Amino acid sequence: MERKVRGSILNSYMGFVTKKWGRDGYRLCMSDIGLWGEFRDGNYYQDAIRENILRWISREKGEEYLKECGKFIATNLGILSWLVRFSDPKTIANRVPKNFSEIYSYGRIETNTDKDGEIVVRLFDVCRIRESCEVWFGVCEGILEATKTNGSVEETKCALKGDSYCEFKITY
Repeated sequence: MERKVRGSILNSYMGFVTKKWGRDGYRLCMSDIGLWGEFRDGNYYQDAIRENILRWISREKGEEYLKECGKFIATNLGILSWLVRFSDPKTIANRVPKNFSEIYSYGRIETNTDKDGEIVVRLFDVCRIRESCEVWFGVCEGILEATKTNGSVEETKCALKGDSYCEFKITY
């Protein structure tokens, strides 16, 4: 299966780049990865573009910004961010698999919310580069931040380290 991602997620990544490093950062990133123009939210694009944006952030600005990028993606929902504040991490986690399948043409996510105060997020065939793992860690932290919930995130499995999937445990 060809790995594709919707333009809306690429626009989120580039929104983070613009927020952190301005329009000059945006132009530099696009130039360095060999692209020009805008992404259309509803269109699908090669996932390699997303990976190249993440590599650029890590290489040019520092790996520490990858988790921050993930948080930005999870919390920068426009008007929806106001509604999410009235939700809880469990409700959001239960919606993640469906939302993921609407954005990405590959992989899948499972969430387990059966245990009180704990969410387990499993990503199957999602992370091919370490930078993606860091962003997903940040997305999990962003779920806590968006819902104004105190908690922590732990990476418990990693496909890049030989596990059959990546796994994050959110405790709150």
